[in-house]
Amino acid sequence: MPSFSPCGRINQVAPKAIFDSVRYVMFRWGFIGTFRADNGAPFGEPTRQALSPLNLCLRAFGIRVKLNPPRSPRKNAKVERNQGTTARWADPAQCEDYLDLQKKLNQAVLDQRENYPTRTCKNKTRSEHFPELFAKPKQFHVEDFDLKRVFEFLAKGSWQRKVSREGTTHMFGKNYQVGYRHKHKTVTVTFEKESQSWAFKDERGNLLNTINADNISEINIRDLSFGQ
Repeated sequence: MPSFSPCGRINQVAPKAIFDSVRYVMFRWGFIGTFRADNGAPFGEPTRQALSPLNLCLRAFGIRVKLNPPRSPRKNAKVERNQGTTARWADPAQCEDYLDLQKKLNQAVLDQRENYPTRTCKNKTRSEHFPELFAKPKQFHVEDFDLKRVFEFLAKGSWQRKVSREGTTHMFGKNYQVGYRHKHKTVTVTFEKESQSWAFKDERGNLLNTINADNISEINIRDLSFGQ
């Protein structure tokens, strides 16, 4: 039996723990303007019919979240290769416990950054080739959270939903009553940033209902939850 049991998949890690790690990276290396991630949880949603609270929280801080297409690891090839190299160097299966694993991960990252020259860096180490990483970076500030960025982003999207036999449909963690007479219809949902509401339209574009998007609130986005 192993002496420790880390999560086997990233979607098993609590979103708050992931956000804390992202925030630490930004405090250490500076503000990240674009964050590229897998299309699955916790940053995305495989069907692309919703967005995760973590995704929207990062956008509230002005961070663009770029999701890879489904089953397309080549779209993020450098990161995939880097993860493989780090895993081989740290060799988690041989670690005694999580402290030993963390120690070896830290050493692997240090070696890749400061001790390992590469052809892509013109036979220099990454720290030598990218000295700007060690210069004064753009700072990340927790007070830069702005929910208007989320509203602007949501206003650019649209989502397809099937109305249930009870006349409801599910949007971002909450059921909304579109209307019993619209049961079984396929509707298109858009976000109205001026009124901060969801607009439900039929296949011809006729407005069926407009409902306040009360789950898209600052407290829910900060808490990485859409609430109920």
